[in-house]
Amino acid sequence: MIDQPIAVTVADDGEPRSFTWGPYEYEVVGVPQNFFRRRKWWQEAGDLTTVDQKLWRVEASCDSSEFRLYDLLCRPSGQWFLYVQWE
Repeated sequence: MIDQPIAVTVADDGEPRSFTWGPYEYEVVGVPQNFFRRRKWWQEAGDLTTVDQKLWRVEASCDSSEFRLYDLLCRPSGQWFLYVQWE
């Protein structure tokens, strides 16, 4: 788990189209897949009314390099995080 803040550009329908992680911009290819994850609310401080978190699994590339899978998390505040980079 990476869990680092990122900047995400989304389409009109809310799907991620690109994201910036550090100094690099990643372009999303294909169709992003959204899914939900139950957070460990008993271990985390904060809002206890939000238990499920919406994530997007995307295939993305930086500088036309090899595509990789990433899970992007959008918190209820609207802040995006790079949650997982799959190897």
